Amino acid sequence: MNETIDVLYRSRITLLDHLDTEGYDTTPYRKFSTKEIMEMVKAGPVLGAPPALMMELTRKVPEEGKHSKCMVVYTLGKIKQKLAAFTLKIIDKEEAGFDPTTTELIVVTLEPVVTVFHAMAYTCYTQHNTKVRYFRAMALVNNPLKHQLVPLHEKVPAAEEDALLKSMYAKKMQLPIIRFHEDPIARLIGLMPDEIVRITRPSLTAGECVGYRICRP
Repeated sequence: MNETIDVLYRSRITLLDHLDTEGYDTTPYRKFSTKEIMEMVKAGPVLGAPPALMMELTRKVPEEGKHSKCMVVYTLGKIKQKLAAFTLKIIDKEEAGFDPTTTELIVVTLEPVVTVFHAMAYTCYTQHNTKVRYFRAMALVNNPLKHQLVPLHEKVPAAEEDALLKSMYAKKMQLPIIRFHEDPIARLIGLMPDEIVRITRPSLTAGECVGYRICRP
């Protein structure tokens, strides 16, 4: 139990730090300790997800083309075999009041995030017009974006795509692929199908090397 509490505590810090850089107001959820996380867990789960661990964040400054809210749900039970039912219950607009036009969903689980999770994220995108991301809590204990071996990944704003492609004399279909939701960094920065990511790597000869990839399922 202590190990699980530690994982939940540290993953929560990583997630809050990242969502803060994404423009969300994380202040209401910043003051917590391992003891408080334990109390949240003891409060009891509902369908495997303790309500006390849930977070609902609002963007500090509304931005066109971006969600204004982010719902974070932690699950303690195994949900892989019932993933569709678990997810759809959360994003059901009529029953749960979830609005996919304004809100994105992040689900943090103790299970490994495998193929079924990637497939469900794509189903939510294509069939429910909803942005859903699944993370294993253990994978968020340390911030992957700050690892020295992970190059800088930045979304290219949609308004800049045409000019970028013209400057490269290229079409989107010609760009190398980064897999939607399967690639852990693409998932963390919230890259969606057909979006372009700029990847900047250090270079011994040029100082830095900049490349571009297109997100595909």
